[in-house]
Amino acid sequence: MRTQTLTDVTLKTLHNYQTAATQAVAAYHAGGQRLVGLVNGTLQARLYPQTARFAPRATERMNALRGNVSGSVVKGMDQAAERTSQAIERGAEAAAAGLTKVAGLATELGNPYVAGGLDAAARLSLPAAKLALAVSGKVAEGATTLATAAGAHPVKKAARKVATAAKRAHKSVKAAVPKARKTARAAA
Repeated sequence: MRTQTLTDVTLKTLHNYQTAATQAVAAYHAGGQRLVGLVNGTLQARLYPQTARFAPRATERMNALRGNVSGSVVKGMDQAAERTSQAIERGAEAAAAGLTKVAGLATELGNPYVAGGLDAAARLSLPAAKLALAVSGKVAEGATTLATAAGAHPVKKAARKVATAAKRAHKSVKAAVPKARKTARAAA
């Protein structure tokens, strides 16, 4: 079994938050689509039949206007969701690349004192990073549940993977906290 590093845990946490953000966008998009559909359906089923008896031309014009407005709203939501998803992906890629670059630079340090200090800081930070990973897993799980409730139909396999990773990270945090305290006492 490979020992987890601070970089690995941080990258997994970043991925969980990327998943959560993507699922939140999917929930927004699906919820907006449903809302527009409900408003249109209510107008067509309840209001227009009533007004058509008294003012058929006005009802016809209102129906055309409603179609135009609905189309514009749906198009705007589609564009907003698409652009937001692209921004999330680009941001996550940039953050992961930066983190990987910094981790690579830290491993190439020639000064043993600085390298030892960074290694000790990473070991002491690892339990908190694992806790953050567990939290991010729960956030991603919640966002996936929200997206499912909104009717976005997120990828189930990815959601199960995130949930399993979160549970595993939570267990390792429980085990790592006493060890970190012991290490901190020994260092002091």
